[in-house]
Amino acid sequence: MKNDVFLTFDDGPNEPYTSQILDILKELGAKASFFACGKSVEYFPETTQRILNEGHALGNHTYSHSIILTFTGFLKREIERTTEVIQKTTGVKTNLFRPPWGVAAPWTKSYLKANNYKIILWNINSYDWAGGSAQDIEDTVLKKINPNSIILLHDGKNAKLHHNRSQTVLALPSLIKNLHHRGFVCKSIPI
Repeated sequence: MKNDVFLTFDDGPNEPYTSQILDILKELGAKASFFACGKSVEYFPETTQRILNEGHALGNHTYSHSIILTFTGFLKREIERTTEVIQKTTGVKTNLFRPPWGVAAPWTKSYLKANNYKIILWNINSYDWAGGSAQDIEDTVLKKINPNSIILLHDGKNAKLHHNRSQTVLALPSLIKNLHHRGFVCKSIPI
């Protein structure tokens, strides 16, 4: 649709933030997509299942979000392991994949294509990982928003658990309300 936008959250699940994000999405009638790290799924299986139960999309974001494996392109095992963990945890095999830092070597892309994964990047980086305020996060997104924008947000960080995402959580209600006010509908990325 011409007024759809796509909120996406990377690196989780990560409690309590993922559950707080899910509560906000539910309250405001918004959908999102979560690109989960396998390691985090293992720590928070109930939260992972809740993502799907509440109608959001779940994607693969590698097992450990390793900078070395990402930039050398040796992600096959990381991708496979995360797919296995997600399927074991939820019963769902996802075909959505977001490479860490948006980097996918040619051989990683070939592997993903051969295995029917959709590579999902973004066109708006909220920079919520940079330590700014909730207002900074919201302003960054709203300055660049267009129909069909894919917005990069984070509920975790590099598969490190309990990373503080309170500013993302604080930004979310006002951001969603402003998007709705501008006529946008927050949806999950279609599978």
